[in-house]
Amino acid sequence: MKIIDNHNHLWEGKKVDGFTDAKMGIKRLLEDMDEAGVDMAGVCTIAQSMNNEYVIECVKAHPDRLFGFAFVDATDPNAVDQLKRYLDQGFVGLKLHPRLHGYLLGNHDLVDPLMEVCREYKVPMFAHGGSEEMNHPFYFEELAKAFPDVTIIMGHMCTPNYCTDAKMIAARNPNIYLDNSAAEYLSCKTGVMMEGVGPEKILMGSDWPGSHFSLSIQKTKLSANYAKDPEKAFEMMAGGNIAKILNLKV
Repeated sequence: MKIIDNHNHLWEGKKVDGFTDAKMGIKRLLEDMDEAGVDMAGVCTIAQSMNNEYVIECVKAHPDRLFGFAFVDATDPNAVDQLKRYLDQGFVGLKLHPRLHGYLLGNHDLVDPLMEVCREYKVPMFAHGGSEEMNHPFYFEELAKAFPDVTIIMGHMCTPNYCTDAKMIAARNPNIYLDNSAAEYLSCKTGVMMEGVGPEKILMGSDWPGSHFSLSIQKTKLSANYAKDPEKAFEMMAGGNIAKILNLKV
């Protein structure tokens, strides 16, 4: 099997949260992937940089290792046109971050037009889903019901505050998947989520450089141990599910 980590970041030319571009560039990313045994990684820029051009440049230089999500600010009047342009360039999905761009994921005037583009291009929407009310799991559900033919990825499983709601909502909405990146809250990440949702709805992510690939693999293996078939569960979460969503050739 190929190990695929669905959630990571790339940027250059700007220091962010103590990280410099030298540490966060493509060379370091690939080195860390190789060290951990990760075959492919999903990448996007960061809300503080919004340099999608650098990301797609890296993806095109390493198409066998990377795939990219286009990071779009939903409050930008040109957001729809931007997303279409990025998808035409080769991005495989949309990334949103309501908290950092200052809007509710449930603001349908802003988000629905972008979801329409995702529907048109047949690509997933991946949104930050931390503990902030502006990206509460119930907003994910509203979008899932309004756009049942669009795959929606809930970043970070909305841990730590809303993981119970995230589990319930993912279980009852077939087009919602849970990204297990960044927050290592084992009560949410292991048995609790596995019992309620199952490995077929969970995607392994590191949120690199915020966390390391090797830690995400270890965390996902621990989660898989709660399944009836741990080996199959790990294969699903650590690559199989995202490969199916994106029709990746693996």
